[in-house]
Amino acid sequence: MPDRTGRSPVTIRPLSRDDFPLLQRWLAMPHVQAWWGSEPAAASDIERKYGPRADGTDPTRVFVIELADQPIGIIQCYRHEDHADWDRAVGIPAAAGIDYLIGEPAQCGRGFGPAAITCLVPRVFGLYPEIAAIVAVPQADNHASRRALEKAGFSLVGERKLDSDDPSDAGPSALYALTRPQVAR
Repeated sequence: MPDRTGRSPVTIRPLSRDDFPLLQRWLAMPHVQAWWGSEPAAASDIERKYGPRADGTDPTRVFVIELADQPIGIIQCYRHEDHADWDRAVGIPAAAGIDYLIGEPAQCGRGFGPAAITCLVPRVFGLYPEIAAIVAVPQADNHASRRALEKAGFSLVGERKLDSDDPSDAGPSALYALTRPQVAR
């Protein structure tokens, strides 16, 4: 939701190791656990998974969502081709994926998810010039995430169970996509 200047109060910045205690707290929150339950909880596990992402040595790019310079969540992007099993499971060619969470409970349901997604979209298309679409795959029951994607301009491609070994992918998923805008010539 833009302010009176037309700008979103939400910004994103790269994740740093200084954010790990906050990330650990968010991942332990009940409203996050409901959808990200397979994420690491111990500080050493956060370091192992997110350290390479913060250092830029892992292909997944993670950003902190900020509201008026206060961290409220994370959003990440990755090329599907860098994760062959996931690429096959989703089955949308030339795609990049995104995942996101609002970790601060008081900021949930206030429109900051769609704002963060909208903020990330041009960055994803810029990072990955070879992709044709950005894809998000929330659980079909995650109505808040689905609304956030729809408000950010994503379209429902379909619902189905994905072949994934991640417990947070259990049950039917809703596949959403946003295609790269065509440049007029």
